[in-house]
Amino acid sequence: MKNKFLKYWSKVDSLARLVVTVPPPLPSEKASSMKRGTENFRALFTTTLPCRDMIVNMLREWALNDFIESNELIRKMFNLLLRQYSGVRELRDAMALTYVLHERNVLDVQDFIIYLIQIRELLTVQFEHTEEAILKRGLWKLMNNRIFFQHPDLMRLLSVHENVMSIMMNILTAQQGTVEHEGDELKERAPLKDCSEMVVACSRFLCYFCRTSRQNQKAMFEHLSFLLDNATMLLARPSLRGSVPLDVAYSSFMDNNELALALKEEELDKVAVYLSRCGLQPNSELVSKGYPDIGWDPIEGERYIDFLRFCVWINGENVEENANLVIRLLIRRPECLGVALKGEGQGLFAAFKARKRRG
Repeated sequence: MKNKFLKYWSKVDSLARLVVTVPPPLPSEKASSMKRGTENFRALFTTTLPCRDMIVNMLREWALNDFIESNELIRKMFNLLLRQYSGVRELRDAMALTYVLHERNVLDVQDFIIYLIQIRELLTVQFEHTEEAILKRGLWKLMNNRIFFQHPDLMRLLSVHENVMSIMMNILTAQQGTVEHEGDELKERAPLKDCSEMVVACSRFLCYFCRTSRQNQKAMFEHLSFLLDNATMLLARPSLRGSVPLDVAYSSFMDNNELALALKEEELDKVAVYLSRCGLQPNSELVSKGYPDIGWDPIEGERYIDFLRFCVWINGENVEENANLVIRLLIRRPECLGVALKGEGQGLFAAFKARKRRG
């Protein structure tokens, strides 16, 4: 009886297998994770570790396959893979550039951002009267913003000085290029638009920028060569003291021993050349106003002498290296001494004669 039942059950089971489909084996956890891409990506907003593991495993699977041919895609894949393990370093770098501001400075920050954006929009435009007004107003507002002096490092990290310097370089380069291109034809045409007001606004801003911190001085010291190339500009106007490129030049190292010792001979030689010209021709504006011709330009000459003085005297002390360098440059160009060589006012020539008599 038992044998008959087993035979019967065997036939029923065989018939059932022909009719009913046997379900496939359960997928592995790895395969199911690969197919649930959207669900796994949503895990990024709930948990960090599972999502990171999913990204790493996915990128590893892609890297092991041979169907990816785009080099750019491969670079982005491994860049994403690197970021899964460099999150702490990115946060650390971001914290180094983070500023915590009090809530009472919210309006200052908003104004600062608005005027900074306006100035950066002027980097690639040709200046007309409207752009000049925007530039001067923006620089004035930035200088009077409390963030300018309370957070000098923030000004440097945002490259505000680089933007202002680029604008001034574009203005001066455009004017010099126009003068060289036009040549003698300028006499027959309308005079060139004076860019002095924009240069004064930029120079005044950069002078204040150098005074805020030593690190800002160092940032502007990199542009010393360009500033000295345009150091003769606007020196004939005594009212603009502190607002011309020469003032920005010496503000970038004034009272800073480290930067003063980094001055190069070719940079100081430019100032010596400018000073020698003052001993060769008088100041035409003073002569036209009835002042006597002393054979020397006292206005511009005084400014160059001040520059050399700031090179030698740092924080009330004499920098011997710079002093020796300045003396050598003056000896090479005796025209720099101006009226001192003529013995007027008990100058250098009288001192030489007195020393010779005592010797």
